[in-house]
Amino acid sequence: MKKELVINDKKIGFDTEPYIIAELSGNHNGDINRAIKLIDAAVASGANAIKLQTYTADTLTIDSNRSEFIVKGGPWSGQKLYDLYKQASTPWDWHPTIFQYAQKKNIHCFSSPFDDSAVD
Repeated sequence: MKKELVINDKKIGFDTEPYIIAELSGNHNGDINRAIKLIDAAVASGANAIKLQTYTADTLTIDSNRSEFIVKGGPWSGQKLYDLYKQASTPWDWHPTIFQYAQKKNIHCFSSPFDDSAVD
């Protein structure tokens, strides 16, 4: 028995083209205009959807200087996890603008909520 899923009128299954999801995440670099441009880039690339992450630094970690909460290695080396998550998060007040713009551009937009408050 072949199973099929439909998202936004797009069939997903064994005999269909892949459903491509572009990740917005923290790639906006704190600039909503960049977030909008990333949606345009996702559309231009042929992505079927764009996903953002819904969280705040406070819902992911604590604001601590302890070594367990300091990034070791890589481009964020030396930063507190709290500061990194604060910088990378997509402000919740941007969500309506992002979702409306994605709808206007005919690309499915959804979010990965990180906790109960993000679901709301």
